[in-house]
Amino acid sequence: MHTTTVVIPDELVLELASYRGNLDDLLRIGLREVKKEQSLALFKQGHISLWKAARMAGISLREMTEYAAAQGLRAILDDEMIEEELA
Repeated sequence: MHTTTVVIPDELVLELASYRGNLDDLLRIGLREVKKEQSLALFKQGHISLWKAARMAGISLREMTEYAAAQGLRAILDDEMIEEELA
């Protein structure tokens, strides 16, 4: 296990106080959400497929499709993406 020092802005210290025992979970959840957001941004820009975005975020194609829909995007799945998801 590694030790990392993080400077937390004053306005977040009080909010984080009740999560002190679960900061590792909070970090995992936050990292997962950032990965989803960043990979979806690449998809929106047309740089990657939705399947690739899901892989980058570490989630299933179905979950990424649902996430994209929640962000107002309509994903079109082609046969290649479906085959990759089922493999």
